[in-house]
Amino acid sequence: MHKQKRNGLTIINKLFLIGSISAGVLIGGLSNAFAATTITVDSTLDFADADSSNYDNYTCDFTSGAFFFPAPNNKCTLRRAVLEAGVRPDGDRPITINFDIPESDPNYNSTLKIWEVQIDSHPTSSSTAGSDWIINRRNISDDGGQITIDGGTRPSGGPAIMINTNSDNNPLAGGSLQIYTSNNTIRNLGFHGGGQIILYEGNNLVENIWMGLSNDGLTMKLASTADSQAKRSMARGGIIMPNADSDNNIIRHNRIIGAFERAIRIIQSNTNGNLIEDNFIGMNANGDVPVPSLIDCSRDSDYNPALWYGGRAIQVFGSNNTIRNNRMAGLHVTQSANDTPPISMEIYGVGNTVQGNIVGIDANGKKVGICGQGLLFGGTESTATENTFYFTRNGFEPNDVGDENDAAILTQSFTGQGNGDPDRWLKVWNNIIDGGDNNEANYHAYRFAGPGVNDDLRKFIPAKITSISGTTVSGTNGDRLFPITVDPFCPNCTVFLYLDDVDDRIESFELLGTAVADSNGDWTTTISRQLKGGEGIRTQSMANDNQTMVADTVPPVRHYAAQTTTRLSDILYTDSVSTIIPIIMLLLLDGE
Repeated sequence: MHKQKRNGLTIINKLFLIGSISAGVLIGGLSNAFAATTITVDSTLDFADADSSNYDNYTCDFTSGAFFFPAPNNKCTLRRAVLEAGVRPDGDRPITINFDIPESDPNYNSTLKIWEVQIDSHPTSSSTAGSDWIINRRNISDDGGQITIDGGTRPSGGPAIMINTNSDNNPLAGGSLQIYTSNNTIRNLGFHGGGQIILYEGNNLVENIWMGLSNDGLTMKLASTADSQAKRSMARGGIIMPNADSDNNIIRHNRIIGAFERAIRIIQSNTNGNLIEDNFIGMNANGDVPVPSLIDCSRDSDYNPALWYGGRAIQVFGSNNTIRNNRMAGLHVTQSANDTPPISMEIYGVGNTVQGNIVGIDANGKKVGICGQGLLFGGTESTATENTFYFTRNGFEPNDVGDENDAAILTQSFTGQGNGDPDRWLKVWNNIIDGGDNNEANYHAYRFAGPGVNDDLRKFIPAKITSISGTTVSGTNGDRLFPITVDPFCPNCTVFLYLDDVDDRIESFELLGTAVADSNGDWTTTISRQLKGGEGIRTQSMANDNQTMVADTVPPVRHYAAQTTTRLSDILYTDSVSTIIPIIMLLLLDGE
């Protein structure tokens, strides 16, 4: 077995800057303290190796009949290690793949103290995208999996092993690491060249990964520079969960930039229980978007090296997934004038939680914004709370500015029975939404739009304020504004009070307080501080039972379940309880 004392990485026994150590796990090569088998990669080469003709059969140190056998040159490349880990029997698991590559290797960088491992295209198919490297079961009766690949960390932090998945500079981008088994751990590795990490099954952990970054982590590394079309795809890459079996994976502490499709994506609607947390998307390894101030969102289908391309961020389908404490800033892609700009989060399904994410502010506190919408939300029984959005922009057509689609958070679908049973709920509350006084910022904080949301919910008027005296605020049900006929009566509802300024946008800078209405819809509360000049309050209502928000205009009667939240009020209430209703909103309401 290629197991020997590490001389290049044992001294690099530090935590990744944004990483963590799990119980029983050591950083720096001994990734799984209880590994039954250790496979040690000792070369950065791939098909450039002279003995590459049996790429589907060469292992590092494993023989199985006439199917698998060690490479005759006695080199353990990453491709061979991955193949071997997949085809070893269950009795050899758990398996650790670590790295002990000499500094004399041609792909060692003595300045950065890193090794760039090469993944080449298929040697007989140079016109196709890079050959995939796969972790699979030996046979259908095996469990497989239980494989840890740990690259260790460099002295300055970040992965010591950077993987060039497209060392041939193939215009179609590099090879993807495809994982068809469960209970694997991939950590402390850098990927560039456009290859993805694809998790076809569940209970995998992917953490402390760099994707799309240069070896020093400061800039984006294009997937390919072969031609202008290849450059348009920027860094590609991303972590993808494509199957119904891609359940209960943990994707955390990763830094991903320039993903042309999505940095992190869950594709199937019947996927469950994944955790996406503490990832940095759109920034370099230092958490910085290196632009002077705001991100330049110029639309051009060709790559412009003068611009910053943070890529696209997160898309999730399925149920009971958690997306929390991720940071996304500088999102931008190559695109034509009519393409939808990159939305930071698109979340659909049942029982998903979107919490504590920060959009538009990089890790160093610089307010740069993004080029698209903040959150596109759909499904039922899901919650979006405690998220921060700075300078998100219109996510669709340019002529959508000011209409219902022009919102930082937009709900486009909402399950409705329409048969007398309560519709399910979506709870969107306590999100900080700030346009930064930028002309292109979203007009609304939160809106419902599209055919997937019924008019009665879109038109429901949240609570109104009747008195502001110091920090004491009182109110009642919203007014029924002509020509809207949906009853705004909201007994026992929770009322949220948000701070806003007096510009023409509907924003929420701070949650000032909450109240619970009585059976008549009347309420009084104390807010956290007194209003200053140029400040006001917008309200939002939430039903606390299934019979509250009722449409009384057309049969059958429709009512929404408890925890259904409304939009924020179009009315801004100042300390004199004056109201500001933008003329454009009256026109929109009249036109619904």
